Amino acid sequence: MKHLVLSSLLTALCASASAQFTQERRISENEPYVVRQQMHLSVTDASTMELVNADVLIKGLNPVKTVAFEAVADTSFEIKNYRLYTVSCVEKGFMYYNAKFWPSEAQTHEQVVELKPIAVGLKTDIRDITFLGDKTEIYHKSKPTLEELIDWMTLNPTVKIAVIGHVNGPDNNKSQKFYNKASTMRAKAVVDYLIAQGIDSERLEAKGAGNTEMLFPEPNTDWEHEANRRIEIEVVGL
Repeated sequence: MKHLVLSSLLTALCASASAQFTQERRISENEPYVVRQQMHLSVTDASTMELVNADVLIKGLNPVKTVAFEAVADTSFEIKNYRLYTVSCVEKGFMYYNAKFWPSEAQTHEQVVELKPIAVGLKTDIRDITFLGDKTEIYHKSKPTLEELIDWMTLNPTVKIAVIGHVNGPDNNKSQKFYNKASTMRAKAVVDYLIAQGIDSERLEAKGAGNTEMLFPEPNTDWEHEANRRIEIEVVGL
């Protein structure tokens, strides 16, 4: 009798599971086709607004490595909108370009890489140079971006830059002196790395902006807190 009851129960469970699978498959088949998101990338000379061919590097397109597009001026490719992307460009005669962002929710995300002719006073945020916690030790995942910066300085051998450190301090629970010192030490860590890799120390200086120039003065997400902790470069000589 027990075996009969057990057999009936198993039969009922299998029938139920089969019906559930059939129903789920039917729901899936009836779902509208989801259009995959695209990124349209164009590279322009900011002084003329004309398209130019340049080597563009993209982090986030492949989860384990940087993807390089060689001599590209206008192209489109599939992306996943839940990933964080960094687009960077190193070209002779132009300011180093680096942009870190979440894609827009549009079917096609437009990313215009505006390359600005190098000039004293130009600045660029570099948000892929990060540090371990509240320390000044450079996080190892920053190395590819640091290598890009080295390539840019090698390609433009007369450029002198100030490396400017920024910290996140929205609650002001520490003194301005602390924030200034922390940001300066992080900038110095980057300068020391560049010098160790062969960049002339005469072309580099370290500055700290403390928490006075946060991108998000009242950050609400981890992304905004992280964005406030950044390195910035400024051209100070040619």
